[in-house]
Amino acid sequence: MKMTVGPDDGHDSVRAQHVTGTAAEEFLPLVREFESIHQEGADSGAELCVYVGGEERVALRSRGQEPDRLQNVRSVSKALLSVIAHALHERGVIDLDSPMAGTWPEFAAAGKESLTLATFLSHQAGLVGVDRRLSVDDVLDWDPAVEALAAQRPYWEPGTDHGYHDLTFGWGVGEYLRRATGKTVDALFEDEFRGPLGAEVRIGIDAGDYTRFVPFQETRPAGSGTAAEVINLLGDKSSLLSRSQLNPNLLNAERSLRYLSAEVPGCNAVSTARPLARIFAATLGPVDGVRLWNQETLRRASRLRRRGTDRVFARERAYAEGFMLPDHNLPQAGLAVESFGHYGQDCALVFAVPEHDLAFAYTSTQLNHRLDQYTPTDDRSARLARTAVESVRRAR
Repeated sequence: MKMTVGPDDGHDSVRAQHVTGTAAEEFLPLVREFESIHQEGADSGAELCVYVGGEERVALRSRGQEPDRLQNVRSVSKALLSVIAHALHERGVIDLDSPMAGTWPEFAAAGKESLTLATFLSHQAGLVGVDRRLSVDDVLDWDPAVEALAAQRPYWEPGTDHGYHDLTFGWGVGEYLRRATGKTVDALFEDEFRGPLGAEVRIGIDAGDYTRFVPFQETRPAGSGTAAEVINLLGDKSSLLSRSQLNPNLLNAERSLRYLSAEVPGCNAVSTARPLARIFAATLGPVDGVRLWNQETLRRASRLRRRGTDRVFARERAYAEGFMLPDHNLPQAGLAVESFGHYGQDCALVFAVPEHDLAFAYTSTQLNHRLDQYTPTDDRSARLARTAVESVRRAR
């Protein structure tokens, strides 16, 4: 039975001062945890959604938030690209195991003629950045960025190590899919997500959508900060972290319509938690009759491809083909839970747990730690993720 969550204390309702929505009875601990995080002042402008067995079981948001708002979900964009890549592979439209240069001939430059999309998706391509200095306009105009990537020599032999491909992930996968299908990334989002599932995720919005867009609000609680080694790496322009994150630095552009109307598929998708959870639920099984992957694709997409010290972050990371797996720094629902998903730096988390047929998504416009992707200082999503999985376990 679903309960109404909000300020009223009537029949079949759960009283909450800061959050509103609906939740199945077994998820009352998750409602309380979401409310508690808001009471602590750690969250606002947030949305939380959980699917189990293809059905929405939790749909909560901060009080005062409009249900049709949009927000940037940052690197969750990479997971959405990856869902599509695996779906197209399943249908035979693309081949993850064939060289990318077969579809994108210019990509063969600098020794990349045999590099496969599977290697690229799992952050093993050695293309975490480019040597050519790029401007924000270069990225928003698309062609200069993908041309720089095509010409780039890998920083290590592809397949022998791993390091987080940030902006380059979107350029590489996005351009490959554009050439393979003749469609932009947002057109693929329409074909795969908005059309069949009614899941509103966009890459590139128009002025009408911009009126629904809610920008990030940054807060810095006492005691927050970033590890000194991260600051040093960012300050060293020759470091892989600096090449990955600051060529160019897009943070100052994130609020602008110019940025949000462009396609930057590594980091500028807009959505909220409910569509994200719906999409990931459809990778596990049917959602209103729509299924994105079969079981073979699910097993492949969620399988570990590389674990160990990430060459960019100098911290442990675990990657599947296009997805993050739990690690000590970014645990999702915990190291003992076999899940696959992706974080959006300090603002979002989406993942699926095949064992429980569970899909989880959390989004927020409150940024507590701008560099949280590098250090595990913000535990909002981890607390919610753990509670969601524990709630399902207790109910079974």
